[in-house]
Amino acid sequence: MLKIPAKYRNRVNQVFKDDDGYWIYLNYGWYWDDPGLHIIHEDTQKETLICLRNTSECNCEICKEKLKK
Repeated sequence: MLKIPAKYRNRVNQVFKDDDGYWIYLNYGWYWDDPGLHIIHEDTQKETLICLRNTSECNCEICKEKLKK
């Protein structure tokens, strides 16, 4: 299983691996690549962790609404 470094764990909601590679579902308030993209999918652990390190705070409408609650 993919080991998430402690400093990034607050960004991660769920992690799993299947036949298509590694998946990370991000917590509300974080995005990868484009604002509103809350899922990371890569073929290798290394690529997945690189993407996770490059996540940013998200202010999309979905995150704003969910974080209000």
